[in-house]
Amino acid sequence: MDSIANEAQIVANQGNIKGMFNSIRQLMNNARPNTAPIRDKEGKTITSIEGQIQRWKEYFEEILNTSTSPIGKEETVKAPLTPPLELPISVRPPSKRETVDAIKTMKNGKAEGSDNIPAEVLRADPHATADILLPLFQDIWQKEKFPKEWKEGIIIKVPKKGDLSQCRNW
Repeated sequence: MDSIANEAQIVANQGNIKGMFNSIRQLMNNARPNTAPIRDKEGKTITSIEGQIQRWKEYFEEILNTSTSPIGKEETVKAPLTPPLELPISVRPPSKRETVDAIKTMKNGKAEGSDNIPAEVLRADPHATADILLPLFQDIWQKEKFPKEWKEGIIIKVPKKGDLSQCRNW
């Protein structure tokens, strides 16, 4: 228990809020995360971390690099000759109220992005968070360009407790 508490203090001093919450949760539940081995394409169990990482890489490459489009590379799609329909969509910049509402709907316990800010921190004071984020959102709205960091993602294998069905199908 003392080592977990010391770890919580160290990660808190480093500014790793999520790590601190995880350590505290571990102290309260005294639970250890369990990881299950995954299977390769032939059904053999992969126990090494490197092998599992390689298998996940192969799996996501298969899923993400397949073309589901019925249109071939040489084929083109003709644009319709009718004018576009008017849709009842607001084209004004986001308001503070919308930003606060969006912050309030964020769920706790989800993985933070590359900024390492968990939802719990953003939800601690939605109005202050909105005051900070709103100028950024309005600038993005005006320039019509997202920051390139928002287009990046990190995929981490997190099997559900007791659910190995996704691993068995490989």
